[in-house]
Amino acid sequence: MKKIVFGPEIAAAAWGIGEALLPPGFTLEKLSLSPDQRIEQLESAAFFLGFRSGIIDRDYDHMGSIKLIQFLSAGYDGMDLARLRTLGIPLCNNGGANSYAVAEHAIMLMLAVSRQLPDLDRLLREGKWKSSKFGQEEEHEIAGKTIGIVGLGMIGKTLARRLAGFEVKLIYTDPVRPTDEEAARLHVEYREPDDLFREADIVTLHAPFDASTHHMICERTIGLMKPEAILINCARGELVNEADLYTALQTKRIWAAGLDVFEQEPPNPKNPLFTLPNTVLSPHAAGPTWESWPKRWGNSYENVQRVAHGEKPLWVVPELR
Repeated sequence: MKKIVFGPEIAAAAWGIGEALLPPGFTLEKLSLSPDQRIEQLESAAFFLGFRSGIIDRDYDHMGSIKLIQFLSAGYDGMDLARLRTLGIPLCNNGGANSYAVAEHAIMLMLAVSRQLPDLDRLLREGKWKSSKFGQEEEHEIAGKTIGIVGLGMIGKTLARRLAGFEVKLIYTDPVRPTDEEAARLHVEYREPDDLFREADIVTLHAPFDASTHHMICERTIGLMKPEAILINCARGELVNEADLYTALQTKRIWAAGLDVFEQEPPNPKNPLFTLPNTVLSPHAAGPTWESWPKRWGNSYENVQRVAHGEKPLWVVPELR
């Protein structure tokens, strides 16, 4: 039997899905918080499954027998990739298991911001009614708009397919470009980053966080955007310089933002962005949906079995390919 260790602790119902889908020939154990037991588990395991927060710095010293680190999420920022390269351990993310969830959340934020949904909800709950005169509406449609997708990976492509029915123009930027045939199927056109920021009515971020994307949204790039532009971030908070974004939103340099992620998580309750009327916010909730759990476990086990059979794993993070 090949041992899989898992961290961190997750809800019992989600753990039950993992146990039910566990393939024959494998055992699944929760990593202990006891240092001695944790060391024994790691040193006798062949695979690590879980999330970034399930690995602590001293775990690397005891991963000599680990053949694969498989995350059930997309994010892997903060992992010691140089150490994994030295150890020869591939690190893989979830193969787009949460791509539907994140894509839908991004669209939800686009619509909620454009239609000012939180304001309308609050107005009605206060016993008030929409009082603007006909012709003075401040809500907007996204049909006919240009949406710029920053990062055309698994989530970016899923988003593009779902936006196709909204009658929008889709542009994207990504260091890795799809074939002409795939781009045509997705109805996307390539733009250099600065050109995307200039052209898009809605900029939606779906890039990983690394040195090249840190604070990619800053005073300079915001300055390229249209005054009526909307920023959506369901990727990583570190992609956005929050101080620069706050200034831009406060001064109406851009129109609004929908944010699911923040530079500090959980964010400080006094984060200035929380005071602005032209933001719609959610607490890093785009990826976790109940429907995503069978896909997360299924993709992870598929990769574990590939490696166990001597095959190369899927979805290795770019830095370790």
